Formats: sequence, structure tokens, C-alpha cells
Amino acid sequence: MPCMTFDEIKACLEREGWAVEVVSNDTMRSDFQGAERLFPLFVRLSPPFVVFAVIPFVRLPMELEEGDAIVRRLLQLNREINMAKLSADEEGDVILSVEYRLQDLDPSEVRDAVDVLSFYANKHYAELVALAAQ
Repeated sequence: MPCMTFDEIKACLEREGWAVEVVSNDTMRSDFQGAERLFPLFVRLSPPFVVFAVIPFVRLPMELEEGDAIVRRLLQLNREINMAKLSADEEGDVILSVEYRLQDLDPSEVRDAVDVLSFYANKHYAELVALAAQ
């Protein structure tokens, strides 16, 4: 089975009602309204993978010693949640993401990826923002 292309992934999202903006030759952007806020969604082809990510999901505290509670919770959630993962970048943005192998990707998995991200974003956002503020 051949890999899905950038344009095919974009078309899948648009068929599902997502407004998609092409940011570069390997990245597209959209957003979705969650219960608490509007979440930015990025889709990036990085062969052999495609990454669907909410960036930023939440922000880590500026002072590292203030981030113990949220970091512990992120690690715990990574053990508990299914299909998605939480990580942090060097700017302190927490990233909620789903990664698929391009070789195995089909339209139902594109739909599953955005469904999983919106589910976990709504489920964990308020808790993580509160922990980041402690």
C-alpha cells in the first residue's frame, strides 16, 4: 500500500469539515474549539511518520522548580492515555500529539487522530492549566 501524500491527508481533513491552512510543504494548520478554548492543530509529515499535534496545549511554569506537579502528571498521563502522548519543547510548550506511520495511514486513521486529540484536549486541559499555575 503506498503512503498517503500531504494533499491526501489535507483532503481527508477537509472532507471531515476541518478548515486547513498549508503552512509549508510538509506542515498544515487547523484548529478546533474545545470546551475551554480554541486549540491549534498542526499536521506535519516527517517521513516515515505523520504527526498530528496540539501546540501549545499548555505552558510549563517559567521556574523549573514550580513545574514538578505538572511534569509528574504529564508522565502519569503518558502511561494512562491511549494513542496519544504528551511532551514539552524547549520553549516550555506542552505538546499533545498522535503519530502514525505514513505507510499504514488511511483516512479512518486521520479521523481517529483528530478525534483522539480533541478528546484528550477537552479531558485534561483544565487540570493541566491548573497544575501549571501552581
